[in-house]
Amino acid sequence: MSEYLPLWDIFGIVLTITLFENLLLIYLNLVNVNKKSKFGYRLYIFCYICLVFIILGMLGMMQGNLLSSITISNSFLGGYALNHLSYFGILSFGIILVVIDFLTRKNPEFWGRETRRNGSKYIKILRLKEIGKKIIIITTWIGLCIGAFCAFITLFGVFEFVTTQIAVFSSQYGIFLSFIFLANTIILIKIKRGKWNRKKFRRVALTGILISISLLSPFIVSNFNAINAEVNFSEAFGQNWQQKIPVVTNEYFLQTSFSTAGYYLGTPPKDCNVIENVLFYDNESIKLYFDVYMPLKRGEGLPGQNSTLIRIHGGAWVSGDKGGSNMAQMNKYFAAQGYIVFDIQYGLYDSPIAVLDINTPDYNKGDFNIDDMIRHIGEFTKYLSEKARIFGANLNSVFISGSSSGGHLASAAGLALASGNYSNLFSQNITIKGIIPFYPSNGQMVYFGIDGKEEFTNPEKLIESKSPPCLIFQGTHDVLNYFGISRNFRATYLAKGNVNCAIIWMLLGGHTSDFYFSGYYNQIFLYYMERFMYLHQ
Repeated sequence: MSEYLPLWDIFGIVLTITLFENLLLIYLNLVNVNKKSKFGYRLYIFCYICLVFIILGMLGMMQGNLLSSITISNSFLGGYALNHLSYFGILSFGIILVVIDFLTRKNPEFWGRETRRNGSKYIKILRLKEIGKKIIIITTWIGLCIGAFCAFITLFGVFEFVTTQIAVFSSQYGIFLSFIFLANTIILIKIKRGKWNRKKFRRVALTGILISISLLSPFIVSNFNAINAEVNFSEAFGQNWQQKIPVVTNEYFLQTSFSTAGYYLGTPPKDCNVIENVLFYDNESIKLYFDVYMPLKRGEGLPGQNSTLIRIHGGAWVSGDKGGSNMAQMNKYFAAQGYIVFDIQYGLYDSPIAVLDINTPDYNKGDFNIDDMIRHIGEFTKYLSEKARIFGANLNSVFISGSSSGGHLASAAGLALASGNYSNLFSQNITIKGIIPFYPSNGQMVYFGIDGKEEFTNPEKLIESKSPPCLIFQGTHDVLNYFGISRNFRATYLAKGNVNCAIIWMLLGGHTSDFYFSGYYNQIFLYYMERFMYLHQ
């Protein structure tokens, strides 16, 4: 069951405020410490060490949570260890600094003003310091420029491929980046403080503060995202949907749509049984495999009741893979709730672009178009129909989900299968109960030279009045949103007299803004996704 305490939310807010106060304390120490004395100089250096560790610690927490989300086996504790060591390291440095300040608050050795030390030895040290300063100044200027670019993309969105990749990190890792670039700014302005006039000093300091605030903006609007999600979800699936979920069942779900503490410390991976690399297709000179995630104790008493979730990875139809590349933590999360989760491969179009993704296998590439990819997904449904009992999968309750190109394929396959008009492609023993596309890239395959039937390239052509319910994840700053894909998809549902389609809009969210499993975007969507699946299974 989900463990939740209101104090956990309070802790997250207090932690955020404390981190900003730590940066302020460090800056005040750097300004007021007597670095000409032996002990004051040591404190001066320690403050810089604190700033560097805050930067490294934030990166460590980011990387630790990422490792936890892409690792299939829970026996690997590297991500968990990295995250918590980084957190407690930052906490320890902060405590040490506060204690030093308190104990030395009246000591002139630390805070007084003494004459500068002389001697040839000190002159040599000064020369080394000047070289080090130049390196640090160049590094921090570069950091400030990168921060400004990330802040601009966070606020105003992306324009093409390069900025799209940057936006993957800048929006959902905004809190971490805010602290990183603010610490970077403090280092820069302190080193240059005596050489700049007051106007330039204030200009650079203000720039750093604005960068920090801009990167925090997705976090600031997270409450608005949660409120908007509740409105859209209720509009599509009924104002009384909460009453349809028993209290006992609700205890297995997230108890709040966003936890600030969870953002920092991550979401612990759930326990489940995993079988990797099961072959389901060997033809056309390719091999296709799937991983299956199953609940412990065969899912007895769990909300999922062994309903099936098929997940399709993204990658622009030319790259990507199951497993770590397809957010393994999501698979484990739903398996622990009682779902049988299948993470599957399909044939990829063999394009030179795929070399950019080192995780893409070579054994499933070929001259495949969208029709072929849909057919491969259909082959999996036929395999599943024959082997369902082995895995304990309930084929009368099947959900299909994917992200980006995977979201497109999930939409097309789910709607085609549900229509009953493609019995030659799909098993007819499967009942689709819901479609969950993340930022679907419907129709965009033409930019990669890939074709297919109109109804498969643009799956809104398959929508009918009785099409399965649909829940869509869509960032407002996703480059695909400029094409109105998700909005048009829902509009087609409504035009067919089918109101069972909701878009969970993520303000300032870019493409793949669910990449950080514990981020504000993914937490909010996960909150509604698990309830959507329970209501429609």
